[in-house]
Order: sequence, then structure tokens, then C-alpha cells
Amino acid sequence: MRSAAALALCVCAGCAGAQFSGTLTGVSDYRYRGNTLTDRMPAAQVGLAYDDPKGWYAGAFGSTVRLKPPGGESSYFQAIAYGGYAMRLSSGVSIEAGADYAAFASASESNYGEVFFGAATDNLSARVYYAPRYFGESSSAFYGEINATQPLADRVHLHVHAGYVHYRYESPYGIEPRPDVESVQRVFDARIGLRFDLDPFQLEVAWWASAGTLPPS
Repeated sequence: MRSAAALALCVCAGCAGAQFSGTLTGVSDYRYRGNTLTDRMPAAQVGLAYDDPKGWYAGAFGSTVRLKPPGGESSYFQAIAYGGYAMRLSSGVSIEAGADYAAFASASESNYGEVFFGAATDNLSARVYYAPRYFGESSSAFYGEINATQPLADRVHLHVHAGYVHYRYESPYGIEPRPDVESVQRVFDARIGLRFDLDPFQLEVAWWASAGTLPPS
């Protein structure tokens, strides 16, 4: 289990009911579905988002990474573009469907796309993702996550996350498959953190943990 801290600057602007928002973030360790993508080093991140009053939304996210793909050349940047549609039911539950695409600088063989479906209430949300070629592998992957938030004080919120990914790899990061290692990966990840609203900044301290079968190193 490792700790991570993030400081984000949020900027928002509204126009005729639509909303644009942006974030600048620094984290002590960029964890992605239970795995570090920065070799346990700090990362700088930026995000842009657009929400349409009719339910459509789109955005982009970028982060520095330390990824060594097959061939040995390191990638130092990850970009994710996403879009989808959300609607609120009469019960108060919101449902959504969308897709995203992740690309890595100097490591296009690791690029992949996926679709997702989700549901949310005011303090609880869940999503399921499906990627036909996870991180460029020829096999598919499923990832499910549940996120909850609970106000503790006027400017303090508790955030809890749990996720599970199931995929099969062929040769992760250039490592040849070994018959003595299970090629089906099942990884659980969990996160708990406190977020402090320091308008216009947000400070978050969180602890991550993961368990399961990981690719050989």
C-alpha cells in the first residue's frame, strides 16, 4: 500500500447552459487501475471537459508517464480522449454510455480503445469498461469500478474506490510469455482518500492498494 497526494487547480466557465471545465494536477504517484504508470514517481496531469445540457459530454486527459514498451524506448506522456451520453431517470439515478481512447507517445503499439457503461446517484457511481485490445494486446479486457463520496465537513470529503480488472496478456512490456506464469490477470485495486476544497484549489491525500496476479517483471 502506498500513499499519494494531489493538488489540483480547477477552472470552469458556463455558456448558454453548457459547461467547460479544466484541471491542472500534480500527483506523487500516478496509479491506473491498480498499477503505477510512473514507476512510483510524481506526475503532472491536465484535463479538459465539456458538458452539454442535452446530456452529451466529451473531454481529454493527459499525464506524464514512465512506460517502457516493447523495443525499450520509454514513453513519457499518455493522452486519453473520451465522450459519451448521460441521462437522468425519473428515479433520480443517472445512466451513461460512452467510449475512450488512450494513446502513448513513442509507444503506439500500446494504444487502445474501449467502451463503457455506468450508473450514478448523488454519492455513488459505478462503471464497466470493455477493451477489445487492452494496451495493444490481441485479447480483450474487462474493468469494473465503484466509487463513493461522503461529505465529512463543509470543505472535506471522503472518497472511496474499488475496482477489478480481468485480462489476458501475451508479452507485456516486451517480456516473452512463460509457461510457469498464469497469463490471465485478475487484479483488485482499492483507494481511500480525503479531499479538501481550498477554492480554487483542491488538495487530496489518498492511499492505494492492489492485489491479484500481475504480469512478471
